[in-house]
Amino acid sequence: MLPLTPLEIGLIVSLLLGLVALVVAIKALKVARAQQENTERLIQKLTRDLAMSNSGSVGMGQRLLAMEKRLQEEPKKSDQKIDYYNDDDFQPYSQAAQLFKMGLDAEEVARRCGLSRAEASLIQMMQMKSDLK
Repeated sequence: MLPLTPLEIGLIVSLLLGLVALVVAIKALKVARAQQENTERLIQKLTRDLAMSNSGSVGMGQRLLAMEKRLQEEPKKSDQKIDYYNDDDFQPYSQAAQLFKMGLDAEEVARRCGLSRAEASLIQMMQMKSDLK
């Protein structure tokens, strides 16, 4: 076998370096694809969570509007008080407030009272604020 010339040695080294760079680039591409898939899953989860939150907010808004309309339609009597605990419109909310006083979390309260997670979280925040007073 003939001895290698400096040009041939340089070409071999360049070839090896090119192969190493190719392997590194392929691994980096796989990592980037995995990160992209993970990011897409997170975006889908956030989109679902946002839609659920918006749905709860819309539902709560509709209930509040219905209650406000009902209150405005009733004759205004200064001695008449609303029975929040026995009123069908207010019952899920008063029940939720009681469950929060018992120490349940928002997820469990929402499930038990038929409220959205957003409604339960809002009631929980209001309950905490009233407890601080």
